[in-house]
Amino acid sequence: MNLSRTTLADQVAKELITRIERDGLRPGDEIPPESELAQEFGVNRLVVREAVRTLVAREILISSQGRPSRVSVPSARVFAEMLDFRVAQQSLDLDDLLETRRLIECELARLAAERVNRGVVSIDSASEILDQMAESAGDRERFVELDVRFHALIAEASGATFLQLILSSLESVLLRARRSTYATRERRNEGHDAAVTAHGHILRAVRAGQPAEAAAAMEEHLRETQRDVSWDG
Repeated sequence: MNLSRTTLADQVAKELITRIERDGLRPGDEIPPESELAQEFGVNRLVVREAVRTLVAREILISSQGRPSRVSVPSARVFAEMLDFRVAQQSLDLDDLLETRRLIECELARLAAERVNRGVVSIDSASEILDQMAESAGDRERFVELDVRFHALIAEASGATFLQLILSSLESVLLRARRSTYATRERRNEGHDAAVTAHGHILRAVRAGQPAEAAAAMEEHLRETQRDVSWDG
């Protein structure tokens, strides 16, 4: 197979993805050695090496010195970096992104409540997180960390793997939003009790197995949060 045009490394990377899909390779499975791939694609080993590096950067492969590269499971990191860059360069509308977050998390809360109602999952540990949030109201980084953990717990309880992946890809942007809303409340001398209370409303609805109420509580909380976002704060 002779490759031409664009960059050879990009073409080899695409061919490797096709091969992984065609052969049904699973995470941890090895791809052929560089020498074998170079012969198959009609390129030199440096081109194959560059293609592998590209796929490692995209978390499609894992490279280990002294052994063939292996198939990996991409995380949300690559997409998250792209979103963070797009928001920073103002080529992606922040309000759209926060609206997307609201839609996703409301659905996650609804699904979590449904699963609790069916006895599939329990989120009792979330109560401890809320207690710690109340105790950490004066420590921005600790408060934000606990906020992230609370929402992640709701997402995990939903069982919606794909929605969780999308939410994870928003995390670096949402971290800035969380810090901003914290700073906004500080400037207003409002304290953070209302934020803890809002999380408590979400938790009670989810624990009670009330999908509509859980989604409504999440929506109210996130709409209030969106109003408080101030990127210069």
